[in-house]
Amino acid sequence: MFRSRHKSVMAALLAVVMMAAVSSPSLADSKSDLEKKQEEANAAAKEAKKALDGSTKEYNAAVLALRAAQAKLDAAENQLGKTRGLLAVAQQVDAQMQAKLLVSQANLDGAVAKLKQGETELNESEAKVEQFTVENLQQGDPGMRAFGDLLRGEDPAKFTEQMNLNDSVSDAQLATMQGLAATKVLLEVKRNEVQKLRDIVKKQRAEAAANLVRKTKLEAQAQDQRDTISGLVAAREKAKGSAAATKAEDEKKYREEVAERNRLEAQIQALVNNGGSNPGGDGQGTLSRPVNGPITSPYGMRLHPITHVYKLHDGTDFGVPCGTPVRAAASGTIISQYYNGAYGNRVILNNGTMRGVNVVTTYNHLSRFKKRAGQHVSRGEVIAYSGTTGYSTGCHLHFMVLVNGHTTNPMNWL
Repeated sequence: MFRSRHKSVMAALLAVVMMAAVSSPSLADSKSDLEKKQEEANAAAKEAKKALDGSTKEYNAAVLALRAAQAKLDAAENQLGKTRGLLAVAQQVDAQMQAKLLVSQANLDGAVAKLKQGETELNESEAKVEQFTVENLQQGDPGMRAFGDLLRGEDPAKFTEQMNLNDSVSDAQLATMQGLAATKVLLEVKRNEVQKLRDIVKKQRAEAAANLVRKTKLEAQAQDQRDTISGLVAAREKAKGSAAATKAEDEKKYREEVAERNRLEAQIQALVNNGGSNPGGDGQGTLSRPVNGPITSPYGMRLHPITHVYKLHDGTDFGVPCGTPVRAAASGTIISQYYNGAYGNRVILNNGTMRGVNVVTTYNHLSRFKKRAGQHVSRGEVIAYSGTTGYSTGCHLHFMVLVNGHTTNPMNWL
């Protein structure tokens, strides 16, 4: 259960309602005075309401957790956006690479086809050259054969015709030889082009494969980041729910505090109506120490050890073990004893008039009570036992002195 009451606000409320019971020396308080006190009490309640949103350590922690969760969520969504951007670029690059690869592959296929055609033509040319070379070797030189025919009595005109034919054949053979040489050169060019295109395709495939790995990695990162965001959304909702629950608890405490104020007002008004607004003390001008122990935290401004709020420490803390008898600082009547979320178990004792003012002492964080509300006790009489209830970090007694309804430094009265 969250303990979220604002101690300083409670002290102000208590001070206001106590004034209604103990600040008047008699039953002569007028209706206008009571109405003024009521207005002051209402003002204090309004101040308590204003403090709801930041009144507790738990609420502040819940708000900080919510902000931290939202910041993590924003960062994760921002990172996911960047990853998605990189992924989109990788996908676009992948599409472009695939298109280039298709073009390069088509060019390579065309070059390979041309290379095969060139190799076929080369084989045909080589076969022709080989054929007429063999024929020349078998039949001898055509020019020499024609000259022999001439010597053997052949017609000179036939010799001339044969020589012209031999020249034509030689020219054709020469052209075939030249074509073969050119085909070889072109074939080498085509081979180089095919190899270049193969290297381009190989490089593009490697780049596409690397980009595919990158794209796959980015897709995995995006999925992980989406999963992280889902978790952060859940954490944010949990933190938001915690903050809302804590605020609701604060509001509940506030309503309880208002109800307690009304209860105390009614109790004090009853005392006034019964003529008990100024019960007699023991006539002394000082208070006795309620316990024997060192002062562990004096009256004054400090950083609260539980709420971590810099506020008034409205009493004096005495370091004593739990269960130590707590004695009345002066004679008086126990106005009330009850449990409060901040003060824990507490006793409110009206000590009457001292030094010309009304004095009320309160004893807080008690483990248990010894007396009952309405009882008259004497100075030094055991009224309760020390403890660590309420907002407390250890066994001690938180002792308060109210003069005419206002807190004051207890050490000025001890």
